[in-house]
Amino acid sequence: MQNIVRAALLSSCVLATVGCAVSQPKPLAPVNEPVATAQSLAGLTVVTWNMEHLALAEGGCRPRQAADFDRLRAYAAGLRADIVALQEVASADAVKAVFPESDWQVIMSARADSPAYECRGSGNLSTPQKVAYAVKKSVPVVQVEQFDALALNNPGLRFGLGLTVSTALGQVELLNVHMKSGCFVDDFSQADSPACQTYAQQAPVLDSWVEQREKGKPYLVLGDFNHRLSASYNRMTRTLTQNSDGSASSLQITTRDLIGCDARYPAPIDHILAGGWAGDVQVPAAEIHVYENMQRKAMLSDHCPVSLTLKAAPKPLSNAVKWQTTSKEYRVITSAIYQSAADSVRARSLPQNPWVVVMDIDETVLDNSAYQAMRERMGKGYSRESWKDWVISEKASLVPGVAGFIDAVLAGGGKLMLITNRDKSLDSHTWANLLALGLPLSADNTCLVGRRAQDKQAIDHKTIINDKDLRRQQIRQGNPDCLVVDKQMLKQAGSNLIKF
Repeated sequence: MQNIVRAALLSSCVLATVGCAVSQPKPLAPVNEPVATAQSLAGLTVVTWNMEHLALAEGGCRPRQAADFDRLRAYAAGLRADIVALQEVASADAVKAVFPESDWQVIMSARADSPAYECRGSGNLSTPQKVAYAVKKSVPVVQVEQFDALALNNPGLRFGLGLTVSTALGQVELLNVHMKSGCFVDDFSQADSPACQTYAQQAPVLDSWVEQREKGKPYLVLGDFNHRLSASYNRMTRTLTQNSDGSASSLQITTRDLIGCDARYPAPIDHILAGGWAGDVQVPAAEIHVYENMQRKAMLSDHCPVSLTLKAAPKPLSNAVKWQTTSKEYRVITSAIYQSAADSVRARSLPQNPWVVVMDIDETVLDNSAYQAMRERMGKGYSRESWKDWVISEKASLVPGVAGFIDAVLAGGGKLMLITNRDKSLDSHTWANLLALGLPLSADNTCLVGRRAQDKQAIDHKTIINDKDLRRQQIRQGNPDCLVVDKQMLKQAGSNLIKF
């Protein structure tokens, strides 16, 4: 707002540099906060996906052709995940065929290949079944844990795979599991089948991992549980949601109310469990992602992916940002200021030769309140990297009323000199943002000059007081370092300093 008032005062000085005696507004104190990243803006999305015997080798329990991998790769990209916990994958190469190395880190279980067996009466030999992660390269991996205890020293059982990652929500521990199949009763302790007896041994091992993290950092357990956890009386549900010391568990079964995507599994057996999350992080219900063709033979796998997106609960906006983004007064004030400035231009007898209006960009031409609101909702303030990301996004809007003022200047034969303290390396993004908003700017009517290292180095506190003065001086001389410009326009404008 300070810059807008300053622009109104300068509208009585239509010349090639800031020639009026206008007091400089006091700069706002910088806020030293962590950098905002694309990940922090979008939250954290995790997926669990049993890929049904994914292998590069021919044959196996689910043979795939090149066209199948093309479909899998396209589908995986559409999940827009940061981390995907995978089950039933044979090798890192098979995972990379779906999650390309250019974008993903692949982390495999260290479980040894199990003995092959004939698959489904097909005559094909099975390929290894392992768990793995595909992690976006933008997500730093802090630690990997081979959770072999879940295999109970039985070579036929799968390991769990632990992972600690650093995210905008803090460090998060994940455990990828593929539990023993064949025990679908609600109380495995009352069943005498070999599968349920095995499940009864795995359950306390998994519960111990969960309880060790209950008072630590946030955690997620993802995978194919081969078990329905929707009922509160289910033995596994009770085991995981009740701490052994009698304290209340923070664990949430985010898949509890879902309906399975396959008629064979009306209640899902693929789950995402979330625990240890602070109150300022939203833990919603998980989602199931069906395939385009849900005919059994056409499905990409016999399991559908399940996703969960975690986001920090938005912080309240400051009164200043709330006023600028929601009040009618802000629009009325800025529009009135620029209308007055445009009327001042039209009311004057203007020269035939080029004359120039010098303007700032931020909060004078471009409204960046969306950036400030975004940062405040994250509980953060300005940072150099987050500001750079914002400029590159080219999402700033126009200050209300400025378009009419710029139209009046250009219609009267005037030119624009836009001096901004955005870094000069970002000038092309600023220019693209201005053009996308419909401003009639071109090389023969506008010069855009971002801040360079020499602008700061030139400050001598005598003739160069601040880091815009050198650029103002160069405008007077007709040789500013514009992004795009008509050289003849600059030469003429520099020789016609008209004071109103």
